[in-house]
This record gives sequence, structure tokens and C-alpha cells, in this order.
Amino acid sequence: ASRAVTPCQRRFCDIPVVVDCAVLVWNLFLVWFYFGYGPSTIHSDMVSRRRILSRSRDDLNLDSGNTFTPPEDEEDVWYQRDKLYKDHIQEVLDKWTQIDDEIWAKVIVLERNRRVAKAYARAPVLTINGSDDGFDGFRIGLCGFDNPMRDPKTEDLKKHIGHGVKVKMDDQGNILVKRVSKCNVYVKNTSAGEDTSIGGDVLKLPNCSLEPEKPVKLFDMKKFQANVSREMRRAYPDRKTLESQCLSALA
Repeated sequence: ASRAVTPCQRRFCDIPVVVDCAVLVWNLFLVWFYFGYGPSTIHSDMVSRRRILSRSRDDLNLDSGNTFTPPEDEEDVWYQRDKLYKDHIQEVLDKWTQIDDEIWAKVIVLERNRRVAKAYARAPVLTINGSDDGFDGFRIGLCGFDNPMRDPKTEDLKKHIGHGVKVKMDDQGNILVKRVSKCNVYVKNTSAGEDTSIGGDVLKLPNCSLEPEKPVKLFDMKKFQANVSREMRRAYPDRKTLESQCLSALA
């Protein structure tokens, strides 16, 4: 997924990660692990976002390769999904000119309605799993973040995440995801309207539940470009409709 989004800016990913747990990724890449979250064909060539569209960064010291920002208390709690999406899109837009070209995703880790971590992806392939490693630049271990408000059910569910998923951006601006976990992984639609940029192969799956070891398009750049073109032909184009398509959510 991509930063929030003018027609030419859909490339950055904010994935929400929530356990009841999800990951919110922004192209914005949101990785949400709701409580059910429960030899790669993806090669490791570095992709520059600028070669695809325009590029980005965020409120981090981007001089360091691996960046993790711990959240602050009640400022990191949401009670409405629309506000959750809106706030994270705005965070990216506010820092758009500061985001390094190599950063292709912003990942938000959520447990229920509380954000427990933010991370910025530079690695060609990002692994999101159930380890206790936190963030090391290549992996996000969802059991490696503190949450004083974590409930027993979430604690138990996190133990079943296992190998999780692998996510990458290809040289066309698509965001690919592959399930490597034995547990179910679901793609959640974040779009405000009927249009979506989720890949067609994902939408055909029952409940958008990913199949094991099969890479699919979490975000389809061609679909997004078509949606932008269609929206721009309307008498009153709605920017928010396009922005919401720049979020990718896994649960």
C-alpha cells in the first residue's frame, strides 16, 4: 500500500497490525491481527518508490536503517475505524516530504483498538510473524511489543501467529503478500466506497482468507490507477475515497 494519496502518490504502505490483533500497513500498511489471525517466489531486489511514482518518509530519524517508534499511552487508542484510518493517513501526509525513497511501507501494529508499535520498512521483503523480536529492519515480531492493557485472550491468540506473512513491493508498485503461517490470515477491505485496490485473486477467496504459500496482490496498482481515473471524471472527486484504498489491512 502507499502514502495517502494524490493520484500519483499511491505507493507507500501503512499496514495495520492488530491482534484481536491487526496490522495496518500504509502504502500505508496496516497489519491488523484481529483475534482470528491468527523459498519465496518473491526475490530480494531493492525497489525504489520513486521509479514507480513519487516517494516518501515519516516522522523518524531516517538516518538509522531500522526505525521503531513506540506509541504513547491514550493517544494510541481508537474507538472508530474511520478515525483510525484517517489519523494514520494524515500522519503520513504530514511527513510526506521527509520520507526516504527506500521506505516503501509504514506498518502499524494494533492489539484490539490500541496501537502498540509503528515501524518503517526498507527491506525488500518484510516478514511479519509471531516472534518476540520486535522490529529488526527485516522482521516484525508481534510478540515483541509491550502493551500494559493486553487481555488474556489476545495474549493467547498471539501464540498461534507462527510464521505469519511475507510482504513486499514489486517494481510496478504492487504490494504482494504471502501467507507462511499455519493459521488463517485475512485481508480486510479498508475502502470507503465500492471501489477497492485489493487484488482480484484475493477478492475471489472465501472471506478473503489467504491460501498458504501463494503470493497474491494485497494492493493492485493497475486497479488503483483505474479507480483514480474514474474518480477524477466525477463532477466532485472524493479524495478520501482514494486515500482509503492506500491502506492495506491483514488480520
